[in-house]
Amino acid sequence: MAIRTLNNSKTHDIHPVSVKCYKQEVEGIDFLDTFTAPNIRKDTTMVSLTLRNTVYALRCMALTLMVTMLATMQTMAQDTKSPTCQVTGTIRDKATHEPELAATIIVAKQSQPKVAFKKGVTDTGGVFSLTLPATDARYILTASVLGKKAAQVKLTMTPADTLIDLGDILLADDARLLDEVQVLAQKPLVTMDVDKLTYDVASDPDAKYMMTSEILNKVPLLDVDGMGNIKMNGTTNFLILQNGRRTAVTRHPKEILRSLPAELIKSIEVITSPGAKYDAEGIGGIINIVMQRRYEGHLTNLNGAVNNMGFVTGLSTTTKIGRFSIDGYMNYNRILTPTGSNTSHTYNYASDSRAYQQTASSHKSRGSTEFANINASYEIDTLQLLTLSLSGMGSQQRLPVWGSTEMWNRDRSQLAYSYLRSSLAKESFLNGTAGIDYQRTGRYNKQRLTTLSYQISTNPQWIKNNTQYDEIVYNTPSNIIEELQLYANRTDADNKSVEHTLQADYTTPIDKHNTIETGLKYIVRNNESTNDIYDARIVVGDFAYNDQRSNHYKNRNDILAAYLSYTYHSAAVSLMPGLRYEYTYQDIRYLSGAMGADADYSGHYAYLVPSMKVNFKVGPHQSLRLEYGMRLSRPSIYYLNPYFNDLNPQRITQGNGKLDAERSHNFGITYGNFTRRLNLNMSLGYRRLDNGIEQVSRIIGDGGEYFDEGKHYAAPGALYSTYMNIGRTQRTALDVYLRWNMNSRISWTINSNLSYLDLSDPARQLRNHGWQTSLSGSTLVRLPGDLRLMGRVAYSSRSVMLQGNNNSMLTYNIGLTRSFLKDKRLTLSLMATEFARSWMTRSTTTYGTNFYTQRDNQVKRQYFGLTVMYRFGTLRQSATKRASHGIHNDDLKAGDR
Repeated sequence: MAIRTLNNSKTHDIHPVSVKCYKQEVEGIDFLDTFTAPNIRKDTTMVSLTLRNTVYALRCMALTLMVTMLATMQTMAQDTKSPTCQVTGTIRDKATHEPELAATIIVAKQSQPKVAFKKGVTDTGGVFSLTLPATDARYILTASVLGKKAAQVKLTMTPADTLIDLGDILLADDARLLDEVQVLAQKPLVTMDVDKLTYDVASDPDAKYMMTSEILNKVPLLDVDGMGNIKMNGTTNFLILQNGRRTAVTRHPKEILRSLPAELIKSIEVITSPGAKYDAEGIGGIINIVMQRRYEGHLTNLNGAVNNMGFVTGLSTTTKIGRFSIDGYMNYNRILTPTGSNTSHTYNYASDSRAYQQTASSHKSRGSTEFANINASYEIDTLQLLTLSLSGMGSQQRLPVWGSTEMWNRDRSQLAYSYLRSSLAKESFLNGTAGIDYQRTGRYNKQRLTTLSYQISTNPQWIKNNTQYDEIVYNTPSNIIEELQLYANRTDADNKSVEHTLQADYTTPIDKHNTIETGLKYIVRNNESTNDIYDARIVVGDFAYNDQRSNHYKNRNDILAAYLSYTYHSAAVSLMPGLRYEYTYQDIRYLSGAMGADADYSGHYAYLVPSMKVNFKVGPHQSLRLEYGMRLSRPSIYYLNPYFNDLNPQRITQGNGKLDAERSHNFGITYGNFTRRLNLNMSLGYRRLDNGIEQVSRIIGDGGEYFDEGKHYAAPGALYSTYMNIGRTQRTALDVYLRWNMNSRISWTINSNLSYLDLSDPARQLRNHGWQTSLSGSTLVRLPGDLRLMGRVAYSSRSVMLQGNNNSMLTYNIGLTRSFLKDKRLTLSLMATEFARSWMTRSTTTYGTNFYTQRDNQVKRQYFGLTVMYRFGTLRQSATKRASHGIHNDDLKAGDR
């Protein structure tokens, strides 16, 4: 600070002068003092003049010094920050202890409770952090979330406080009772974050009366067709996880989810473009089913259903004793499928004598499935958590099939051959997964997590099939029995898959807006397939091992991955870029059969997989998300196994051990508007795939054809199919989801998809393209007498394939539900599906340069059933804790679901 002072060396001729000693503005106050020297006579003595001038000078200097000190003190006060205190805490759901995203935090002085002193919102982990003056003051902190009761915490602060951690603040649901027993959900069922879209099953009042396969139709971007097949974004190439893990649900979703009560599920997460922390595989994305956290004490649910196609029984139970918690679910499903029929017509344009083939067959199924799932956790201390998960499924089925085959010339005037074929297959499989996770939470930062995981899964499958041929007639130069190998035979198949996974994850927030996630993963996957064929070619009436038709094959994959993901989150925008590296080593060995050791193959490849997501908050309840992701899909043993399957000599299939992983680029833009009354989600996406794995089919020409260096033979007129990396796919799609709570008694849900698909194989000059659409609408009406009426109608147009298409389908169902006894412990539900027709026909056409074939599969779809659910036990809510991270292997392109 510069200070100006008076300096006058003259001692005579002093005239009246005005001396401005100092001027300074501090906080709007003007310090200005002006002193005027009195007239000094010329005849004053020099001493007197000097004395007076000295006095005036001293007065000015004193005043200057005083003002300087005041200004300096004021400046120091400005440069020194007032002491502050950081107030933090975590907002959680009272029932599930899950963190609440974007909860509103308001701090007010106790003397002015209606005047907001400070505001804030929670991050993705439910954490808030506010800075308040460190003074003697009393505050009221209020936390609120749409659909929950607000919670208030009184806060007393002193100047000595620098950090106050309020810990967990729990918010309970704020549901409104209707007619004393009906509950209407207050908060939106659908939420959209930067990395996923979540459907809140636990808050859906319909979930208590539905199975999981039914609730999936209410989830945006998902659809379940009339055959029970699940689609995501219009494709079946996706992965289903349970609590972030591969379980039996992953391999057999259709069978399990149609018998799993939806009330056991907390939420369903739809991840269209998985980020870097997920495996890069899975073209369509990921569906993660998050199971319910249950209760304190003990709770048991019993459920059972009986219908015209079988029955289901199930049991779920939960126990929490101190730091140990366990919950589990198991069910038994008896399948009694009525007799169905298949017909096919094949036109071979390259032959005159074998130009038209007709087959007709009947089939039925008898069997059972069992499913069990157990989750347990032990809290070592407040910072360490150990969790265990077990999942298993078993299935046994008897599949008798009988039918006829006829081959004719072009004008169908001459029969080339005909025969009857009957078979009885006995199939059984097991699917088991066991995983353990150790999670440590940061001592000072609860969002800092370190997780170590191990998982083992196995999937053995056994098939025994006996086939007989009768009434063989032929009018061909060759012996059709020898040519088509129409010998009685027996197949013993043993397929196994064992997988070990090690994973380490680390998540740390940099501050309240920025988070980094990183991790390593190693997978060892061993597949083994044995197919032994015994036939009566050598010894009539007895079976002998046929080495040329048998196969023993092993495949091993070693996969090493590392990822790095960054997340920025604020009230207005969220950003999540990520990068993942994956290295794969593959080794294939042929141990016996027609394929010898000379066909062994090994190789390795690596991919760098980027991803990017940006989410904007464009309104109080509106979000806009942009995303890009590269995805991979490794072929499973279903596609790789080169076994030459000619058990049906007219329809031969063979895998391809040299398939490469599919690579796709996915772009998307999603808009969401979620309020209490209206949930709207619209997604526009584009996917490009240049090396897609496609089934390639063709008709064998006159003279037949040998495969695998003459080791296998296909007769003229047979349809031969294998798999190749030849598909080029471009898909543009619009998905629209709408849920409208019309009033307290009626709600509507509409789920629709419109897409344009362009498939091509330039090398073989194949191309197919066209529009596809699916539309489903459902409603729930709350009737007097505590009755609930549910109805659904769904339509899906023909589906486009590279060499054909499937026909359109229309399905519908209706249900009536009522609860009884105190606390609605007993619930009865009646359901009817396709009640106006008994059968549904699914038609598939396949064509190529020299053939056209149509297959019609007629199945029983008329369904009438009764479901009973009963609950007993205490209802003191708590939670079976689970690690925030876990293993999610989403890397395989599976076979037909």
